[in-house]
This record gives sequence, structure tokens and C-alpha cells, in this order.
Amino acid sequence: LPIYAKMPDAVSLLLTYIKKQIEGDPMVQVRAVGKQALEAFRIDAKAEGEKVVIGGWESLGSSDTSKARWFSMELDRRSAPWAFAKGEPFRTIAALELTAVLVAVKLFCLDEYWKGKRAVLKLTAFTDNVSNTYVLKKFLSSKFPLSIILLELATQLKVAGLEMDLGWVPRDQNIPADSLTNGIFDGFTESKRIKVDFKDLKWLVLDELMAKAGELDSEVKLAKTSKEVKGFS
Repeated sequence: LPIYAKMPDAVSLLLTYIKKQIEGDPMVQVRAVGKQALEAFRIDAKAEGEKVVIGGWESLGSSDTSKARWFSMELDRRSAPWAFAKGEPFRTIAALELTAVLVAVKLFCLDEYWKGKRAVLKLTAFTDNVSNTYVLKKFLSSKFPLSIILLELATQLKVAGLEMDLGWVPRDQNIPADSLTNGIFDGFTESKRIKVDFKDLKWLVLDELMAKAGELDSEVKLAKTSKEVKGFS
């Protein structure tokens, strides 16, 4: 979080993340990552008023949605309060798109199918939000809540032993994923749906860091508002 670099609370937040990583895996063996690439899944997010929906399907290089595992879940102020931190959720749409990527990794990439391919598989996911492709290339963002979603995604990929590219695709080529956020499930098989609530997913660092970052973001906004008020007084 570069913009908070001089703030003690920001340093504490980042050190909390680093501490967790070291405690969980103090020694990491350097290993070569294979060049095999596979389109893993396609995702989308929608935010209209108070309604927030994320969805995705496991493509595995195929366009046949009828055989794909998929999810469509609604987020609210109880399960994801950070999505409403800037007022209307559309203001955090980049974070919501990356959340869809995160959920897809959690639901698709940590099960038996992927275990034999740890550290040799390079995943490619597709979104129609081009800004997140740049975020994932450098694994760097100074924005809240996007930066915290990014830290959780990095941790999940580390646990899975995977690398991932995030590719951009025009919205008219991402129709199946877009349909999942609009409650249109034609072409998908109901028995292939992974039904889970966002609040029931187990995260590695997201909950703790999101709470701390939320406090910090509020302090920054308060300080900015106070400065603006003084400027008019």
C-alpha cells in the first residue's frame, strides 16, 4: 500500500501479512515452473444499486458450459461489507471482479483435479475488466479494498502451487460468465453448480487484513475531510 507508506498502521498491516506468510511457510524451496498453459475459467461481476453478484465457470479450454462447474453468488453488507465501503458497490467494481477470480481459484483450483499439476500449471483466467490484468501482472495495488483481495489471491495461489495470468476478453465474448451474474443459467447444468455463500468460505488472510485496512481507510478519509474543512475555514 504505497500511498500509506508513512503511516504506522499501514506498516503494521503489511507486517501482519508478512508475519503470517513466514509463520505458515518459513522455508520455501525454489522450483522451476513449467510452461504448460491452460485457460482455467472465466468470471464476471455485476454491481447495480445494492445488488452485487459474482459468477464464473470452469472452462478448462472448452466452450461447452453444460459440462462445466460453475458458481453464481450474491454479496451483501453482511458477507462483504468492504464492497460497500465507497458507497455504491459499482465504485469497487475492480475489487469485485478480482473477488470473482479469487472465489474461482478457491472453488475450482484447490481440489483433487489440480493436485497432480501443482507448480507445473500456468492458469489463464478471463475477465472483461482490463484494469485487473495489470494489477495481477505486478501483484501490486494501492487501492482499498482491491489491495487486500490481491493479497488473499496471492496467498491462495501460493498454497495451490500455481501461477496465473489474467487475460482480458471483450464483454460480448464473455457472455456465459455475464449471464451468471444476471441470474441466467441457460446452458449450465444445475448439478454442476457449486453452491456456497461467500461468508462461509475460509480465507487465509482476507478477514483480518480487511478489518485493519478498513480502519485505516476510514482514518485516511477522516484526515482528508478535516484538512478540507480547515481549508475553507
